[in-house]
Amino acid sequence: LQHFLRHPRQVLSREQLIDAVWKGEAESDNVVAVYIGYLRHKLGEPRLLHTVRGAGYALHE
Repeated sequence: LQHFLRHPRQVLSREQLIDAVWKGEAESDNVVAVYIGYLRHKLGEPRLLHTVRGAGYALHE
């Protein structure tokens, strides 16, 4: 969430998120999708985190 807050409305790719959050060492291929799901649930407003098909994810306020 912190990385999204530092880059509001910017589309962040899966690779960018893995580098920033997991220092390039992701446990599995779908770790980003799983954690996006966790964040959407915790935020209580799933529409805040947008999936940008073919590009990544973006936080919209």
